[in-house]
Amino acid sequence: MENKLPEGWEWKKLSDLADFFYGGAFESSYFNEDGKGVKIIRIRNLKQGFTETYYAGEYDESYLVQNSDILIGMDGEFNIVKWTGKPALLNQRVCKLIIKSNDLLPDFAYRSLVKILKDIEDRTAFVTVKHLSAKHLNTIKIPVPPLETQQKIVSILEKAEETKKLRAQADELTQKLLQSVFLEMFGDPEKNPYGFKIGEIRDLVIETQYGTSKKANEEGRGIPILRMNNITYEGNWDLSSLKYIELDHKEMEKYLVYKGELLFNRTNSKELVGKSAVYREEEPMAFAGYLVKLITKSPVISEFIAGHLNSKYGKMYLENMAKNIVGMANINAQEVQRIPIVLPPIETIEKYSRIVEQIRKNKNSQQQSSLEINNLFNTLMQKAFTGELVL
Repeated sequence: MENKLPEGWEWKKLSDLADFFYGGAFESSYFNEDGKGVKIIRIRNLKQGFTETYYAGEYDESYLVQNSDILIGMDGEFNIVKWTGKPALLNQRVCKLIIKSNDLLPDFAYRSLVKILKDIEDRTAFVTVKHLSAKHLNTIKIPVPPLETQQKIVSILEKAEETKKLRAQADELTQKLLQSVFLEMFGDPEKNPYGFKIGEIRDLVIETQYGTSKKANEEGRGIPILRMNNITYEGNWDLSSLKYIELDHKEMEKYLVYKGELLFNRTNSKELVGKSAVYREEEPMAFAGYLVKLITKSPVISEFIAGHLNSKYGKMYLENMAKNIVGMANINAQEVQRIPIVLPPIETIEKYSRIVEQIRKNKNSQQQSSLEINNLFNTLMQKAFTGELVL
């Protein structure tokens, strides 16, 4: 049901005001990290805001994205961003929004769609990964005020967004620090400059356990259950959207994850399969069937494996494992255990874990600040697009 709008505003179909241009199915065998060809934007790059992947094959120039183009992710999270990088190709499952009406400012459309797409994402049912269809996009309606009002709203939100950006930049530096510490202490795993013994992840794992396929609920019955969407690409946790599950005593023995244990996302899109994170909460939670629990010899080893899998080398290795898989990618418990890994002395691993713990304590303080800023910004957004904002 459409909310009542102030005088002079009206609901309009987005498809009457804009066109959708869908990304191409570029051959992944031409993808490279060596700077050959032109950069290509894949769905994971939307949140990152940049791409380091190049495409060395032939292409139609109509697929080139320019600075400030509006892009929408159509798998997993339905993110919408304004591209700020250099010209790059638009890959499949990402679409570009092209405003064609003089009655709609691109910046107003971009900001109004953030919440609309999030609402669609929350309502979309899924088995493995959520998909945003062209049909969904063609049914979207947005509130359209007079152009002068649109410009005032955009100006207010731009100022508020600057505060969010500064906070996000600090968070990004912390994430880069984690990766730098791993590289400094263990070197590039591919080159192994410190001459560590090379083994496999199985050398550090006691046992593995798949999660439960039992149906979860949103009514809070039972205990929280972790799903693949709760693990971020960078290897952090997003617990803002938890479901719950009822388990008996026997099931709890199998399907709970405890502090210090590592979860690996075994099934996802080719770009996201292999997301990994160490569970750090005091109270255990259940974990779903598309996750695998790696029980290691100690929590410090879990941190080390997570650092390896979330390193640039680890991400590339996982992506190469999934490259030739058709459709949804799957890396089972045996395959993840066969991934090669350096085996440094336990003293070095323990030192790395202590540094990671300190960095994460600082990051937790940052996250509280980010949460407060985001809550204020979301309130501002809500008022802006319902006409409640005093201009």
